[in-house]
Amino acid sequence: MKTDDLIEQLASGLEPMPTSYVARRILLGLGAGALVSGTVMFFWLGLREDMPLAMTTGMFWVKFGYTLALFVTLVAALARVARPGGSVGSLVLAIGAPFALIVLMAAYRLMDAVPEARSSLLMGHSAQVCPWRILILSLPILAGAVWALRGLAPTRLRLSGLVAGACAGALGAWVYAFACGENAAPFVAVFYTAGIAAAAALGTLAGARVLRW
Repeated sequence: MKTDDLIEQLASGLEPMPTSYVARRILLGLGAGALVSGTVMFFWLGLREDMPLAMTTGMFWVKFGYTLALFVTLVAALARVARPGGSVGSLVLAIGAPFALIVLMAAYRLMDAVPEARSSLLMGHSAQVCPWRILILSLPILAGAVWALRGLAPTRLRLSGLVAGACAGALGAWVYAFACGENAAPFVAVFYTAGIAAAAALGTLAGARVLRW
């Protein structure tokens, strides 16, 4: 059989996928991962005991807003890199905006505090475990993101892995926020971001291996 005939046979009957297919597959993978992550968080760490009181404070919602805003922008970036030759492009600014905002809030809070309180605002009571817990809770979500990407057509594998890992890290941090008793902006800016960055690094390493066609 000639090569042209083989190509024609392979290409016959192909139909374009719906434009919503990429978004649906990504959301399915992330949603399944988030369900597992939330279950692990509940039975491992449990909800914070002072949840009703904490919900009356502004920083409680800022913490959730920071992680959720990162997640939403990173999902949009993930949908881009899931396509052949896809890049993050101008979404870099949207992704960086929540981080810049929390850093500004953290800097203001530290400058406004008395010197004796700054260490507590930065380190809190769980600095040593916070990033690792976020990373662990991100793993099921990263697995879901990888599953989604393997059914799509990413060609920039390390970039795709990086975005998938950061996306999983942001959602994992959001899940962890239900258990975490820390609310100070400096703590969130440093240690929540560290957990997200760890998940992004893991995704980058995994991308080149597990996303190969």
